[in-house]
Amino acid sequence: MSTQEMPFPEVPAPWNCRGEALWFLGYINPSKGSYPSLSSFSDLEGSSTYADSKVTGEYKGGLTSLMIVRYKETPIGPYDEIIWCPGAFIVPQTGKAVKRITRIYVSTKESVYNGRKNWNVPKHQAHFEFTPNPKISTPDDLPYSKVSISSIPDPEHPFFVVDLTPTRFLSRAWVPFKSSNLPVSGYLTLPPLPQSPKWREDALVGSDHWCGVDLFMKGKGGLFWAKGGLEGGKYGDDVLFPDVRPWSMGMWLKDFELEFPVSEEPGKKSD
Repeated sequence: MSTQEMPFPEVPAPWNCRGEALWFLGYINPSKGSYPSLSSFSDLEGSSTYADSKVTGEYKGGLTSLMIVRYKETPIGPYDEIIWCPGAFIVPQTGKAVKRITRIYVSTKESVYNGRKNWNVPKHQAHFEFTPNPKISTPDDLPYSKVSISSIPDPEHPFFVVDLTPTRFLSRAWVPFKSSNLPVSGYLTLPPLPQSPKWREDALVGSDHWCGVDLFMKGKGGLFWAKGGLEGGKYGDDVLFPDVRPWSMGMWLKDFELEFPVSEEPGKKSD
């Protein structure tokens, strides 16, 4: 297909992105972990082999990760993002348990298209709203008091809300952070994606291969308290986003940098 025929710009990996991030962790006991709820997948991925444990691997749980990112600089311009990784899944090619993204929203179709095409990341588009922290006094203070995310057709009714409060100590982002210093790997494996019949309009392009990608993050970190902002204290509505239950303390990363390398076939890396 010629460049003139493509509805979205193609920007291949590697990508180097900059911005700021809010990071929430949690844990699902592998011995008690059940397969993620249907709301952990979009309708498109949920009705495909992407969410079929018999085809793409058994769910094992473990450390969960929820991240909200405001990218100020990327190869396709600024955009916002929320990522849900419910833990590890067995990779059929290797038999190893590796983390996997199951639900992710971004604010632009260019990000949807390139994320799906480059790395099998199951991106969909959504509307993001960041409420400024009214008590901010320095550039190192937590910049937001609330984050709300809603569907494009219905921006007035968010499907995800989190309320944020600075901690008494260590709330300012000044502690150097590198993902390479963590005791857990940043490696992800992502199964083939289904394709939307209207991919030229909604950017939901599919793939026929697996992708493995090793992420690297760095920045300056501070801590915050978080609680769900939907009815009943929920983070997600359990329809368009799962009812995630992260730990109440999270990390915000200033001067956040993310390196997204070229993907590889799982099994060809010591993951």
